[in-house]
Amino acid sequence: MQYVGSSSRLMRIDTPVGLLMGLYLRDAAGLEPVVAVEVPAVVPAVEIRADLAPLAVPAASVQWARWWDQELARQDGPGRGFHRPDRGFKGAELGALVDACHDDAARWSADRHHEASPLRTPGSENGLVAAVEAEIGRRARPFELTITVLPVAGSAGWRVSAGHVVVSRAFRADKAAYRQWLRQVIRESA
Repeated sequence: MQYVGSSSRLMRIDTPVGLLMGLYLRDAAGLEPVVAVEVPAVVPAVEIRADLAPLAVPAASVQWARWWDQELARQDGPGRGFHRPDRGFKGAELGALVDACHDDAARWSADRHHEASPLRTPGSENGLVAAVEAEIGRRARPFELTITVLPVAGSAGWRVSAGHVVVSRAFRADKAAYRQWLRQVIRESA
């Protein structure tokens, strides 16, 4: 996790292994959860595994959705930090899926986390607070913002809450579009 800003205006940039494992599990099992913040399929794509089909029951999708929403919300509270789907809440059906593909999910997630190392380094975020302060004619109010960067299809960003956004790697790589979007997020916090 990398930090940008001062003690009163802080942005955290991360690609949490726990969320990566959860996305691998969702895609490999072909789960279709209904969640508050839905992100596309992972990149590189994960093929649906036939061996997981008997375990990919509707209850597993419901449990995955509950886990996903909890993990995204966790960034706004005192218990910051992501938990892998094999830790914390899980139901029996989701637990069976985690057990069936844990090693593959861990390996895939570790590879994606390693690939993301340069993306977790502040880049486009540098100077945005100062630019917003110049636009609004005053210092920004204290705020914290977590930027979660995920390897998912498409170029987009999603607001989870006032203090948390999720962006695709492709969106963060599009410096102009990303800066324009993030500038608005910061402006609303400032």
